[in-house]
Amino acid sequence: MRAKRIRLTIVGLAITAGLVTMAWVGRAKAQSGGQAAGPGSQSGETVYAPKKTPPSQPIPTPGNVTQPIQPTQPQKINPKKVFTLSTSTNLVNVNVLVTDNNGDPIPGLQKDNFRIYDDGVPQTVTNFSTAAAPMTVCLLVEFSNKWWGYLYLALEDAYQFLDFMRPQDWVAVVSFGMRPHIIQDFTHNRYAVKAALDSLRIPGFSETNLYDALNFTLGRMENIQGRKGIIVICTGFDTFSKITYGEMLKIIRASNTPIYPISILSWVTVRYGSNIDSLQARNALTTFAKYSGGEAFFPRFSGQLPGIYRQIASQLRQEYSLGFIPTNPSAKGKYHKLKVELVAPDGSPLKIVNQKGKVVKYRILAREGYYAQKS
Repeated sequence: MRAKRIRLTIVGLAITAGLVTMAWVGRAKAQSGGQAAGPGSQSGETVYAPKKTPPSQPIPTPGNVTQPIQPTQPQKINPKKVFTLSTSTNLVNVNVLVTDNNGDPIPGLQKDNFRIYDDGVPQTVTNFSTAAAPMTVCLLVEFSNKWWGYLYLALEDAYQFLDFMRPQDWVAVVSFGMRPHIIQDFTHNRYAVKAALDSLRIPGFSETNLYDALNFTLGRMENIQGRKGIIVICTGFDTFSKITYGEMLKIIRASNTPIYPISILSWVTVRYGSNIDSLQARNALTTFAKYSGGEAFFPRFSGQLPGIYRQIASQLRQEYSLGFIPTNPSAKGKYHKLKVELVAPDGSPLKIVNQKGKVVKYRILAREGYYAQKS
């Protein structure tokens, strides 16, 4: 009798264990794949999980918590068996300004009116744009106590430049003496620019490291696209910059940012006479502007300044943007000289007439060359 009871107990335990096992198996199947798919999977639409949930894991719900997927070890790759494909373009962009004798831009020119020479070889213009675009301008102000009385007069008229700002324009203010200082970074707010100019009141040093300041500002403007320029309110003197004059010329040649110096040298020379230093400073500013595709101004009277600022703003907005791929590519670092001409449909020099039918004399402002970037 006792042996019979033991056998019944063992059979009961076996049945109970089997039922428990079947329950766990059923539950595991339900969690792994037995549940019905959501409405997104039935209709073919992609359902995006919240940002906090990794996209590779299902959204956890009560009663359905899955284990996180373990990261796999990265596969080792033999570099000798990897094939790479690289593409590059040697497109050269040139901003060209065409003005009359008064400095006013001449609009209405077409792509076929421009001819570009690269080291004397004519090139095909592939990119052409004339639409007015927002401009990005840095006001670089000499902040030195040596000639501050005259610089302050030029700076006072710089406020009028803000009248030509549009809501999409970017303007920054950088002062320099011993070293450059960002007074106001690029902003759309003309009142912030005015406040930055207001802060320049009493300079503490007489040093003017112009070349270092230009190098610093050109570096900040390098990757800016579109219409841009640097307006330098200065004397043109350089005290002891780390950058030499020759190095400065090379940096400007490699840049694509036009420089517009507004110098008070003429004011100073009228009152104190000319000397070798002032002649060297004037020549340096003229060369900087020429190499960069800008223009240097040497007003003799403060009344000329408003017209100069208006002219610069108008020129920056009315530039022609040209692009070409050189037919004579060279090794990296070689300097190429550029020349831009205006031609008629028959290839002869273009003649521009005004509304009265009179021939207009014009000037072409563009950077004088570029350094080849790739072989």
